Amino acid sequence: MKITVIGAAGGVGRRVVAQAAQAGHHVTALVRTQEQADMLALHGAQPVLGDLTGEWRHALDGAEAVVWAAGGGAGGNFQAIDGDALIALTDELARRDGGPRRLVVVSSMGVDRPEQMPPFLNAVLRVKAVSDAHVQASALEWTVVRPGGLTDTPGTGMVSAGMPAPRGMIARDDVAGVVLACLNDPRSAGRTFEVVAGNTPVAQAIAEL
Repeated sequence: MKITVIGAAGGVGRRVVAQAAQAGHHVTALVRTQEQADMLALHGAQPVLGDLTGEWRHALDGAEAVVWAAGGGAGGNFQAIDGDALIALTDELARRDGGPRRLVVVSSMGVDRPEQMPPFLNAVLRVKAVSDAHVQASALEWTVVRPGGLTDTPGTGMVSAGMPAPRGMIARDDVAGVVLACLNDPRSAGRTFEVVAGNTPVAQAIAEL
């Protein structure tokens, strides 16, 4: 499969790139700097320079699926990235003839209940709620993945997925594994779910959504 990863230099994005390339997919990675391009080329990607606040649409050329793993962060430019850029990407995919139609979005646990999350996340979760809803209202073959707290510990390949899932943490490795499982399982299209570390193998957890 030809996959374009948006936010490819981030913690989840670069793991998606590495796992997808290892699985034999052709991966295009949108990055902002040559340093990031060099790093992701080592992971097996074809880097494309671009910026979500500028020009990025050329990164979609030839793709069969798109993974959104970008984020401005709680203290960053989240309105422009988590909000405006994801909405613009969704609209761009919707208007393109011939695809790609498949979109997997890495969002965040608590988007539907920001008042129950730590206060410093409230603003970014509210922005994500708007852009997630825009994706969900589109005619694309979308999946919205909402992981719990992210860690850099090695992945286990075991998760708990549902809507809602229990509050908890999850390794970025395992979030990347969930993304690839969604791309491999067409039944995940049209699904929104939360995911944390658990006791169910990733592929099984996605199949049982």
